[in-house]
Amino acid sequence: MSDGRRQRYDRATEVQSLIDEMKASEDISDGLFSSLGMMVTDASLAGDEEALEAAHEGLRRQYGHQRQLRDGHGESSAELRGRLLGLIDVTYWALRRLPSALQLSLDPAGHAARFLVEVARQPGQSNAQLAARLGVDITEVSRIGRKLVDADVAWKRRQWRQNSWDITPRGLQYLEETGLDPRESSHEPRPRSQSADFDYFVGIKVRPGRVSGVVTDAMGTAIARAQRGLKPVWNAEEAVTALAEFVRGLLAEAPAAQAPAAAGRVGLGVEIGGHVDAARGRVVYAPNYAAGAGWAGFSLAEPLRRATGLPTVLENDANALVQLEETYAGPAAGRTEAAVILDQGVGAGLMLDGRIHHGATGSAGEIGHVVVQSDGPLCSCGNSGCLESVAGTDAIANDIRGSTERAAEDLDAALALLSNAACRKYVENVLGRTGAALGIGLSALINLANPDRIVLYGPARLVSDGEFDSARLFMAAVRRTVRQQAFSTAADAVILTAKPYDDGVGALAAAAVARQCLSRHGG
Repeated sequence: MSDGRRQRYDRATEVQSLIDEMKASEDISDGLFSSLGMMVTDASLAGDEEALEAAHEGLRRQYGHQRQLRDGHGESSAELRGRLLGLIDVTYWALRRLPSALQLSLDPAGHAARFLVEVARQPGQSNAQLAARLGVDITEVSRIGRKLVDADVAWKRRQWRQNSWDITPRGLQYLEETGLDPRESSHEPRPRSQSADFDYFVGIKVRPGRVSGVVTDAMGTAIARAQRGLKPVWNAEEAVTALAEFVRGLLAEAPAAQAPAAAGRVGLGVEIGGHVDAARGRVVYAPNYAAGAGWAGFSLAEPLRRATGLPTVLENDANALVQLEETYAGPAAGRTEAAVILDQGVGAGLMLDGRIHHGATGSAGEIGHVVVQSDGPLCSCGNSGCLESVAGTDAIANDIRGSTERAAEDLDAALALLSNAACRKYVENVLGRTGAALGIGLSALINLANPDRIVLYGPARLVSDGEFDSARLFMAAVRRTVRQQAFSTAADAVILTAKPYDDGVGALAAAAVARQCLSRHGG
């Protein structure tokens, strides 16, 4: 037996011995937990699949045994089960990181492989869209999707009332290795190589009233998510306290990122709408983040680093989205890309020669304040007819309410009036003129920056034109106006892609910012 095989055999034997000792113990000691935790860490670093599997299976059996005994042990039993679950999570994610965990064999002509290829070609598709493209029923799409999610090559999220499918970095790696990648000669995103400096990234999206977060591994796969309400805060200290508490709670949902092996290898990214001085980690101004007031002059990055112990970067939401795109596309040397976010405000992030262009004062990409209607509504900046005052999500909802004279509490309810025969023509008119307004803003961006690609992120009911009638009308007006107003050669060259946006995507973008910046600068 070689030395390497003997070490693996010894490690697996020792793990099994510790598991057996746990089974025989009525009250599992701290020392026993510590010994097994150290052994699992050692096995993970050594890539010892046999030892990790022995630990994982043994811990699962022990957890099942403890559940059967729970009624007579009260709080101590609950704490014990919690510690067991933590170790189970660590072994699970350690196994997922092994090369063998990426093994997947799909018939290239089969439905599962075609499903993965279609999702890689156009992320964000619904069950119905995939069923139509694959020529199967929706039940079969759900079955295939579950199989691919279990293999960690695809993931889904709820987008409005629909499933929205996307491919994981592991899925992209599989398609590349098997020659099934549909983006070989396109501008579609490609995964970057794994960071050599960090193993995990925490991303949090901050908006008025709530904060959302995600923990990803170094390949970009989400291993924990959370969302909670955010009470109004009035100074930087209160903001840091609230966000640091949220980060600690989020990390508690990802034991692998808190394991001894992960110490010093976790980074934090924060994204927030408004004017952000990323270089200094400071919010210059973010409107409406407290009742009647905004976050002005709040220093966040360095105080959060001290409060959480994690290297921290701060970025504007649109800039974070373009870094999310670049994370999967690889360094964009020689290319110009833009990500546009359509939310309450409208903003753009610009990637020039592989680097974010922040501008002289950090406010590059503020297309939301391009005047598109000289006699339009008053904007928060004091001008009239700015793009976001005409085509921001709140502005569109207000326009529909005013045109139809119907109550609609939010954008979703307002767009639902499209199915009302008495309201339809008014909603169509609003979607036509607001889509045209956004097209004017995008045309200005195209004429100025001449990007290879623009990715428009917004609510699915406005941008998912293959799924929603409202999006079909809105995006048709956007594209028509771009063709009419953008300089012809620039308009012909740009690829305009629309993707649904929610706070979960924002959190992933924040994690991508941490990955990009901390990997580049070494923390």
